[in-house]
Amino acid sequence: MRRMSAAAFAVLLACVRATDAHQLDEYLQATRIAIEHDRIVLEIGLTPGVAVAEPIFASIDRNSDHQISGPEIEGYGRMVLQDLLLEFDGRAYPLALARAECPPWSEMREGLGTIRLQATVDVPVGTAGHHHLHFSNMHRSRTSVYLVNALVPSSSAITISEQRRDVLQHGIRLELDVATRYTLVSWSIVPLIALATLLAYRRREFSTRRRPDVRLKRL
Repeated sequence: MRRMSAAAFAVLLACVRATDAHQLDEYLQATRIAIEHDRIVLEIGLTPGVAVAEPIFASIDRNSDHQISGPEIEGYGRMVLQDLLLEFDGRAYPLALARAECPPWSEMREGLGTIRLQATVDVPVGTAGHHHLHFSNMHRSRTSVYLVNALVPSSSAITISEQRRDVLQHGIRLELDVATRYTLVSWSIVPLIALATLLAYRRREFSTRRRPDVRLKRL
């Protein structure tokens, strides 16, 4: 739990700093990758600077009423997902939009509003062995800056052995190692056996110390 909290805090801190520092004419796109046993979840925050907020908002506000409806932000979310690529062991998996939220125009025109998307994909991450995960984001690449981070996997059987980002953080490559169930069971049993052995030894030692001194009496 501490490792997860520390990783999440580091990602949040990096995103906050980047948001504070990004230029007025940039579109900041920050992605967090959560790795679970049978799926991958992407949390995407899109923050347009003041100079690019209006055209981005207009691309979402299809009827130009300065109000973003559910279907409008969902439509934009799906458009964003078309510019994302997620590959697992060399195979591309389609992303499904799970949630899409858009701030009001009053926040976006000040460069403060963040569009939030969540995408999921069913991937056999939990299969034992070594795996490769590749993610890239090319949405509005001419005016955007990017951040991408992977969170600590939710399962203790999954570890990230290596991660590599490109210079502009369009994408990230992760090397994953998944332990077999036998390995996990073995590592969980070994401490129990050691504990049981120690308790048995101490019990025997305690019994020996308390054994009464029986002496034969001569008749």
